[in-house]
Amino acid sequence: MSYIDSCKGCSASVKIASEDIKAMVLSIINSGNFNIVPEGIYSKRLQKCGSCKYLEYNTTCTQCGCIVQIRALQHDKDCPYPKNSMWK
Repeated sequence: MSYIDSCKGCSASVKIASEDIKAMVLSIINSGNFNIVPEGIYSKRLQKCGSCKYLEYNTTCTQCGCIVQIRALQHDKDCPYPKNSMWK
């Protein structure tokens, strides 16, 4: 299987440093503009994502293009796994 290092939609890099993701997560939490899931749910969601065949670079969901650490944090988001959310 061959991999590309840029997003096919915007040509941005699909590899994001863990420090950058942590900064984004903190920004979302500190903004107060999002309904955030409790830590336990967040951890379970990330655990499911970690074992998913659609996870690339340990950060990107190839089903929706999101950064899983960001999507899993938000209460109103769901797993885009085809036909069945892995988070339920």
